[in-house]
Amino acid sequence: MSDEFDHNPDSNYSAFYPLVILAAGLLIWFGAQDYSLNNQRNFYKRQVEGAATTIQAAQNWQARYAAMLKDLNDTGAKDPNAAAILKDAVQAGVQAGLIHVQPNANGTNSAAAPAEPSK
Repeated sequence: MSDEFDHNPDSNYSAFYPLVILAAGLLIWFGAQDYSLNNQRNFYKRQVEGAATTIQAAQNWQARYAAMLKDLNDTGAKDPNAAAILKDAVQAGVQAGLIHVQPNANGTNSAAAPAEPSK
């Protein structure tokens, strides 16, 4: 009875079709990965190009801010009022043209204990 459903009685199978399916699958898989990575690379490149003006503006502001603090420092050497302003600014955390995190300000306590591990 099983012989009537056996379409290949000599049991001669070819590996051609499974290998073609495997090769086509690998080709499609690597092609899709390459396409996806190229799209992602182009997206990131457009983001960086779009942010270039903002980055340039931030660098200009930083340069102007640093120049203003340098001028205030130079003026503070001669004028006691400017020296008081500079002293207050340094106590508030302003140094070398950058605003730094105040060590004991609300929400910036870096000495907090780590959370207990879950059990």
